[in-house]
Amino acid sequence: MENFKAVIFDIDGTLADSLGVWTESDRIFLGRRGIEYDSEVSLALKSMHFMSAAEYLKELYSLPESAEDVAAEITEIVREKYFFEVKLMPYAKELIQSFKKRGIKMCAATSNSRELAEGVLKHNGILDSLEFIVTSDEAGSSKEDPRIFFMCAEKMGVSPRETAVIEDSPHAAKTAYLNGFYTIGVNSGHFGDFEALKDCVHRRIESFKELI
Repeated sequence: MENFKAVIFDIDGTLADSLGVWTESDRIFLGRRGIEYDSEVSLALKSMHFMSAAEYLKELYSLPESAEDVAAEITEIVREKYFFEVKLMPYAKELIQSFKKRGIKMCAATSNSRELAEGVLKHNGILDSLEFIVTSDEAGSSKEDPRIFFMCAEKMGVSPRETAVIEDSPHAAKTAYLNGFYTIGVNSGHFGDFEALKDCVHRRIESFKELI
């Protein structure tokens, strides 16, 4: 990392151990109604946009609430977890402190909302260590488009070749990798993504401890 001037962190599954939050929130939502949450429902929801998932739950369980009300309640459960419960991935804080001492600029690029991204980083004490956060909504595209990474590099005043992108998601890592960023894949322990990362990163790490 000595050769890099800047780092772009993903948040969910990379800095924050948050990938299970949405599944757990769905479980809590259904549990409040005496409904058992099973693995088949979990698998179906993973491929859906949030509002589509809310509509799916409403129809599947014949819920009296509107899809909007389902979405609002799940969002509130998720918000509570992001603001007060979700922890950082192991050695994330130590790595950020190390980068800061070495004068490496840092920011975050996330597909999550700004509210949740700032909430989870603030309650874990690292929000102020980052120069800024850019969300996919603000970039106007998902991470399958490199725009968000180029926006981050431009705001930090660095080129892609001077910038490391740290991601747990294979599709996001591949985008950065193919567009000239040095890409590091981190093991989030989720859905076998770590194995898929081997074909779209320059380096894979099991833990941030390897970069300190």
